[in-house]
Amino acid sequence: MEVDQALVRAVQRGEKGAMDALIRASYADVYALCRRLLGDPADAADATQEVYLRVVRSVMAFRGESAFGTWLHRVTVNVCMTALRRRGDVRARGQSAGPVHFAPDALLSEDTGPESRAETADLTARTARALAELPDEAREVVVLRDLQGLSTKETAELLGVSEGAVKVRLHRAHTRLRGLVGA
Repeated sequence: MEVDQALVRAVQRGEKGAMDALIRASYADVYALCRRLLGDPADAADATQEVYLRVVRSVMAFRGESAFGTWLHRVTVNVCMTALRRRGDVRARGQSAGPVHFAPDALLSEDTGPESRAETADLTARTARALAELPDEAREVVVLRDLQGLSTKETAELLGVSEGAVKVRLHRAHTRLRGLVGA
């Protein structure tokens, strides 16, 4: 999540319209992360709203020691993890986190044949189901590293764990995903 630091400073100075601009600039990224972590569009919308409530309450305390996007990412992950715990015992344990939807269109070009498109769609659906079956900690690492493209260091900072823990979780998650997907 990249957010212009000048915009953050404008929000902190209380400039008219700055908060609206900040929300517009980051909303798609925040919602997409919530959707990937929670799986359910309604839960993702609720979590996104909660993220921005926290941003409004806390943006004045943001000191700029890290990038605002990193801070916003951490707030988003925290809100989503709280939402997962509130879902109830089964969902909080990661046994049923709801459907996770990927966008296979990005993987397919215009010249891809129907057989290849069908295989890709099938693999995408199986991967989405497998990702939804992962425990929260594993799903969180896969989303941040593989889907969001964060580095091991960034993921560790966001999750508040060591880089080694991220690597171990990711390795275990990949092993479990391979078993679930059947690849």
